[in-house]
Amino acid sequence: RAFKLGERDRLRFRGLLPPRRMNLAQQEKRFLNVFRAETSPIRKHIMIEDLHDRNETLYHRILIDHMEEMAPIVYTPTVGQACKEFAKQYRRPRGMYFCAEDRGHMA
Repeated sequence: RAFKLGERDRLRFRGLLPPRRMNLAQQEKRFLNVFRAETSPIRKHIMIEDLHDRNETLYHRILIDHMEEMAPIVYTPTVGQACKEFAKQYRRPRGMYFCAEDRGHMA
């Protein structure tokens, strides 16, 4: 469940989060409605990765509950296309990035 009022005050989140609380099932349903309306696999990939950046709990819940539907978006074939378009679709750093010239220079 989302943060209750007491938690929002204690953590100083009041005003930083929407006032309406939705449980995980409601959030999942809301995300899937928007996700399923999208037709482009690459845009679906961007949507799910944006969700990963914003709400890891919901991201993993959706992957677990809808693996057959999500696998082609977070894995092959869409990830191959996302890699080809990385420079055009770059959102924010996640993970570590290495190239051949980095060999021997990393701790």
